[in-house]
Amino acid sequence: MAKIDASPHIVPLDTPICELDCRAAFQNLSPTERLYAHYFARASFEGSLVVPLQVSPESAGIFVLLYRLFSSEPVEELKSKALAVLMCSQGLSYQDWHAFLMYAAFFFYNSGNYASFGDRKFILNIPQDRFTQLVASSKAASLFPDLLSTYTSVEKGIFSVDKRSAYLGFNDVGVTTYHSHNVTKADCDLINRYMKEKNLEVWNTPGSIEDEFEGVRIGLEKGDFAEILARVCPLLEKTAEYAVNETQKAVLRKAASRLWIKDANPAVETFCGFMREYRDPAGTRAEFMGIVAAVNRETSKKFARLVAEAEKILPRLPWGGAYEKDTFLRPDFTALDVIACGTSGIVLGWIIPHMYNDIKQNEGFKNLALSNSISAMPKLPVNFVTKEDEKLLHEYTAKSFDVQVGCHELLGHGSGKLFQRNDDGTFNFDRESTVDILTGGKICSWYEPGETWESLFGHLAGGIEECRCEAVGFVLCCESDILEIFYGADAAFGQQMKYVNWLSTLLRGLNGLELYNPEQKKWNQAHSWARFILLKVVQEAGQGCLTIEETTDSSGAPDLSVRLDAAKIDSVGMPAVREFVKKLQAYKSTANVRAATALFEKYGVDATDLRWRAIVVSRMQPRRFFVQSNTKVTPDGKGVELVTYPETPQGVIQSVVERFSSESIDVLEKSWKADQNAMQLLPPVVCTGDAKLQNIAEDRPFKFLLTIRQRLDELRQISPGTLKMTTVHVRVTLL
Repeated sequence: MAKIDASPHIVPLDTPICELDCRAAFQNLSPTERLYAHYFARASFEGSLVVPLQVSPESAGIFVLLYRLFSSEPVEELKSKALAVLMCSQGLSYQDWHAFLMYAAFFFYNSGNYASFGDRKFILNIPQDRFTQLVASSKAASLFPDLLSTYTSVEKGIFSVDKRSAYLGFNDVGVTTYHSHNVTKADCDLINRYMKEKNLEVWNTPGSIEDEFEGVRIGLEKGDFAEILARVCPLLEKTAEYAVNETQKAVLRKAASRLWIKDANPAVETFCGFMREYRDPAGTRAEFMGIVAAVNRETSKKFARLVAEAEKILPRLPWGGAYEKDTFLRPDFTALDVIACGTSGIVLGWIIPHMYNDIKQNEGFKNLALSNSISAMPKLPVNFVTKEDEKLLHEYTAKSFDVQVGCHELLGHGSGKLFQRNDDGTFNFDRESTVDILTGGKICSWYEPGETWESLFGHLAGGIEECRCEAVGFVLCCESDILEIFYGADAAFGQQMKYVNWLSTLLRGLNGLELYNPEQKKWNQAHSWARFILLKVVQEAGQGCLTIEETTDSSGAPDLSVRLDAAKIDSVGMPAVREFVKKLQAYKSTANVRAATALFEKYGVDATDLRWRAIVVSRMQPRRFFVQSNTKVTPDGKGVELVTYPETPQGVIQSVVERFSSESIDVLEKSWKADQNAMQLLPPVVCTGDAKLQNIAEDRPFKFLLTIRQRLDELRQISPGTLKMTTVHVRVTLL
């Protein structure tokens, strides 16, 4: 496999670690609410052990290895072995030791060895032979006889990166465990057609089925992650004992989303399930996420005002009432301080139900702004801007996020209608009177039964949706009454927040070029892709609104200069973005994949952008990550204490060691080994020569396993051990 430059795949030693501070919000909870939050947090974290199994083939094994290394003896004792015991054989240096701690902390935060933001692999950059000696001399090696064999099986994944393993993706060009090693995009497209034919949701495939489709015999078998999720069920049952209303107790299956949106203004928000589809290369199958958060009441007042005004604001969007939901269902929109988040990485905001567009469109939704994630902003140097702009960005970026997150989540994700043909042949829109807002003609495309936004648009879905919502934020933050909601009557200050919001978002688009893969011509992060497209749209508008110039710094190294003319945001930038987001909504509403693809390709990465990318990568700033708190029940069983940790790699590691029991890690290890065995023991299938599926058969086994990570199927009223996930064994027979 071709060698690559490994430097972008090494965790910088100066990567900032921020506390996800929830002290004040937790203290404001009642004793009962704290117990409710505690047990749901425990369920979320236990469920998050599924995530390493979803990231890469080696991630779960590395998780087991690191946990056992750090849980078997104090960090200082392990450090002594690294620096002293091994010194006789040229052991690890102090810098090597710090690099190991940073790698372990970053790994635990991401629940795997691929960064949750950008899907880029990261490796341990210390002498491999010396680390092997450290593992062998550790107390864990004597306590767990199979530790060395575990290490041997994941050693390559820890230390090496090549062209194929550099990023997540279909296994012919990247790494994924959503699909086995011999599944390609063509295979996945076939399964999606099958799901459409059977009107099955890809991320939530029930039951056990044997069927044939397009010459392929398909078997759906449940049972994935069963042992891990069996440990979640009792904790969810325990959570129900402290629920404050019947709605919180009654959450079940897909109905969980319906009931959850009816639980208005709770002091503690919770959600648990498989709802993050960004990391599946097909853009449809979902990663586990469990979250517990307490309401930040002061910031929530602003979002409540935005919700109250939403029905007056929505008509200002450039697509008209026919493209909007028949009735705007006012959501809960709260600012939350995260108490626990069990998944790969922590986001700034979220809309739930995330996966079920039919519920969002017809029944309602909730918006979450994660305040303590937004506010934790380390002051790092800002590339490519003037000193004056850098000062503004340091002072106001977090504050400017309020209006962008508010408009993005509520009026972005919460807006727009999907035109659909119903199962009975009727339509959810008037075909005679509804006009195509781009052509002026009639609507001539829509979603057929069984089609969803994600299944139809695939990998484009995330980028288009995030771009649409960021554009909505850009357009609406130019409205003076919306700025007043967030920043008060001082109009000048509101205008300054608008400028900072635009500039910071456009800069993230430019810096996001580091997450573009030039060889595969693929973006590895939907939000970065979205912001880069907006950068191109505003730049294309011209008239000096946004200028980017190639320069050199004082040492003669290539540099960039980015300038945004505040006076031209409303007159030049906003109209261009407004026209662009109109197209995105039109294509999304009418299921026009071809036109949406062409539009995004128009704003693809060109030769100039590649030069800029090289400059961005050379000046790349490390991305922050978080250390989370834990909760524990007091000895009398009546209270809950919040346990916090320092903003250091050791703090992150200690929080994880105290978060999980050895028994939980045993179950993770067992599940990991079973996954490996399942991949290896699949029986062959005979090919009889039909060329219909030659793309499946050519140069690889005639058998493949496609794993569909089903959404959490039961949240309560279920016996421990019965919670199942769905694995789809696709038996390929060329008939």
